[in-house]
Amino acid sequence: MRKTWISLVIFCVFCRLNAQNSDIQKLLFAAGFENVQLLEQADTLTIFFEHREFRSPGHSIQYAQLLIKDLPGKILNWVPIYHNVPIGTYAENGVHFKALGKSQRQFYRANNEPANAYRYHLRLQPDLSARFGYYSDPFQIKFNMVLDSRIYLAPGLSLQTGLLIPVENRLDAQDMKPRLAPSMLHYFAQPWNNHFLAASIGTFYYDRYGFDLQYRYAPPAGRWSFGLETGLTGFYRLNSGSFYAETMQDLYLLGDAEYRLGFENLSLKLTAGQFLFEDKGARIDLIKQYGAVDFGLFFAGTQTGETLGFQFAFSLLPGNVYRNQKLQVRTTEEFRWEYSYNNEELVARRYRIGMPRLSDNLRQYNINFIRHL
Repeated sequence: MRKTWISLVIFCVFCRLNAQNSDIQKLLFAAGFENVQLLEQADTLTIFFEHREFRSPGHSIQYAQLLIKDLPGKILNWVPIYHNVPIGTYAENGVHFKALGKSQRQFYRANNEPANAYRYHLRLQPDLSARFGYYSDPFQIKFNMVLDSRIYLAPGLSLQTGLLIPVENRLDAQDMKPRLAPSMLHYFAQPWNNHFLAASIGTFYYDRYGFDLQYRYAPPAGRWSFGLETGLTGFYRLNSGSFYAETMQDLYLLGDAEYRLGFENLSLKLTAGQFLFEDKGARIDLIKQYGAVDFGLFFAGTQTGETLGFQFAFSLLPGNVYRNQKLQVRTTEEFRWEYSYNNEELVARRYRIGMPRLSDNLRQYNINFIRHL
């Protein structure tokens, strides 16, 4: 009789915990979180999640804690997911970081279903190019609005495509008709803890098409990170319903080292190698993270010439525009723009792939930054 009562109590506790976990998943999903998975171990609840409106997982964790508050007798650990890949474990409100353990990786692989875990997103983002200084036209601008989406096809593998709508063009001869936005297959992975890979094939910004490959060693608990980027691209142009492309023969190959300084969320980054158009040289960036905004100054010297300028990146307001169980319309999680004073010569020129570079993205996951949010 005693064994029966013990079994009944255990069963009731189990049912209550399952109901509580289900409520947490529903609450977070309704608030825009996706791929929410809960791993319960003794007195610890590990929450896997992805939230595509935020640049930094620190802001996602803060938002989730406002929703969930404290669970009696439970220690909450957070595992942010980026492009369907878990990054690592943030404990004690994001103050401490631990690399993923074997049991966590196994749990995620067993429960990860990309086709069912995400809403269909429509993302609004501006595409801006500008040149200053001509006497007859001192402010030449090319401005497009992009409506695109990312569809997850398999773990870490996604298709990004959409529609580009021209708004203003006083910069080049491309027409003002809507056309296909830069579209690509993209694969992201963390094959070993702290080692990240990203590969893209398709069409990119700055009128490039081809493939792009990135590798980065970036411990979220460390100050140093190192990266390699390469790509083989060619020029392409969509105009009046026609497609023009040149041979892929422009090799892009860069290596970099970045160090996070011990104050003011400052990072110093040195990049060297071959930029676009076989332009060999180096670039130095000083980057400051202001919570949800990054601002940077840079200097570059190459075979083509020298230049300096600034860049900034931030999430566009209002963020979420509309959301239900299957669909979300939102503004981009990152709008990035760079200005170089030498806008005639193509000094240290690079292309964008429609998502942040690994160095720019993984900088947001550094625990030394998240602690100060």
